[in-house]
Amino acid sequence: MPGQRLQTNLEDSGSFASLPVLARFEKRGGTTVIAKKRTLALLAVGLALTGCAATVTKSPNEAPVRVASESAKSIVLNVTGSKVATESKDWEQLKGEWRAAMKSEADRVGASSVLQEGDPKPTGEPGTLVVVDIADYRYISPGARYGFGIMTGNAFIKSKVQFRDLVTGDVLGERSYDTSSTAWQGVFSAMTEKQVQAICKQIVDEVAHR
Repeated sequence: MPGQRLQTNLEDSGSFASLPVLARFEKRGGTTVIAKKRTLALLAVGLALTGCAATVTKSPNEAPVRVASESAKSIVLNVTGSKVATESKDWEQLKGEWRAAMKSEADRVGASSVLQEGDPKPTGEPGTLVVVDIADYRYISPGARYGFGIMTGNAFIKSKVQFRDLVTGDVLGERSYDTSSTAWQGVFSAMTEKQVQAICKQIVDEVAHR
């Protein structure tokens, strides 16, 4: 019934002899307000944990990258960048995000993925060498975004990617991939981890012709 109050007495042998606990339930169309609030709270927590999806801007009107089916089964990732990028304090952390995201996306299509250090070079084995050249970026973790909000600024990545034959080193195609968070999305905006994941998904889909 609307406005109904339920009272429960908790008895304890210690200092609290009787403690009334009141819970107010209001039913609207058979659904309690408490249940609705709980549902909304769970949705908010879920959104905070997952965040918004990252939007990737890819270079338009590019010819398809022609990767042989055998070469699509093995991806070798090489991450390089400008002086501004490689001398940033969180460069190694960013490379770790690329390594993890590329492996996750390669697993999704049944391919293997390894990180190649140093200058990009062919190995003589069938596969695709993905050379990521990062012009600039701003690394922001979800924890920093949730803790400090839009004061942390926007996470972004500006990158160019070359697809090369792993046997010969021949360039099969190039793409630019840019992504940035936005202030209006607040704490739910996609941070660096999700931005890298979104770019890697598009790269792997290109290699696997998806």
